Amino acid sequence: MSFIEMRNIRKDFGKNTILHGVDMDLEKGKVISIIGPSGAGKSTLLRCLNHLELIQGGSICVEGEYLAQEKDGKVVYADDVTARRILLRMGMVFQSFNLFPHMTVLDNILAAPVYVKGMKREDVIPTADALLDKVGLLNKKDVYPGSLSGGQKQRVAIARALAMNPDIMLFDEPTSALDPELTGEVLKPIQQLADENMTMAIVTHEMAFAKSVSDKVLFMVDGKVEEEGTSTQIFENPQSERTRSFLQSILR
Repeated sequence: MSFIEMRNIRKDFGKNTILHGVDMDLEKGKVISIIGPSGAGKSTLLRCLNHLELIQGGSICVEGEYLAQEKDGKVVYADDVTARRILLRMGMVFQSFNLFPHMTVLDNILAAPVYVKGMKREDVIPTADALLDKVGLLNKKDVYPGSLSGGQKQRVAIARALAMNPDIMLFDEPTSALDPELTGEVLKPIQQLADENMTMAIVTHEMAFAKSVSDKVLFMVDGKVEEEGTSTQIFENPQSERTRSFLQSILR
């Protein structure tokens, strides 16, 4: 069994079906990149995995524990205790940073361990400092997000997610809100996490980065998985005409 198994995921918004029976497997310590055109359902798939969206069909399993599974044609979610345990294993970084503007950088990072896990502030500060140092922002710990660049805000968001000591990191287009010259400073710590064997699922439009960092690539279009394979298979020898066309258009 894979570390993460998503099977036959269906997601509806009203009468519109956004995900049509999507499967995704992710092994522990591996990186999967989810690529495809806008509106393909990539971000929705991640949001289903971490319970920000409810699914209408299929199952979600993390290391043998079901967050959701279909029984008699209806999706049944885990009880609150089980769901909380599963979801605390996931850290998520959004494209829009989502930092608390009224809190300093340090307090943004301390918030979840203190208020969600009930840890003591003084016990978390050394970890927060180490994470800020890891993303190159220890000297910004006492400033407010409003004084940071977009790239710096996203690096704080990465440190904040890591402060919960997750087993899985989810990145939803982490560079899409950034100017091109700031993209590299955000991709660098993600690459470092990959080098440290962090399990990650990344929705991205950065094809060169996806090619270099990924163990597996999922190409989605119209709410379905059109093709999946290793990074080399997808980027150098895609089998689907739609995959080839997409890559040719975006890599021109």
